[in-house]
Amino acid sequence: MSEQIENIIKVSSKGQIVIPREVRKKIGVKGGEKLLVLTRDGDILLRKTKEPSFEEMGKRIDKVVKEEGIDIDKIVAEAIEWARKSK
Repeated sequence: MSEQIENIIKVSSKGQIVIPREVRKKIGVKGGEKLLVLTRDGDILLRKTKEPSFEEMGKRIDKVVKEEGIDIDKIVAEAIEWARKSK
């Protein structure tokens, strides 16, 4: 992994930073995208992240459902009943 000084930036009083346009363009970061904030040996690292696919989200939800013993059928039935009553 090669490191390269791209720019020097200032941290605002609210802890905010601006990633220089050249750097955003170079790594393909657009406004509104989320970045991971990591720390390593006193350094702060920003890493691009990808939005999870529906399949990945489904796997995460399934894992929580199993770990927590959640009864999805019961929740759906309760939601349907609630929707019918609120008409």
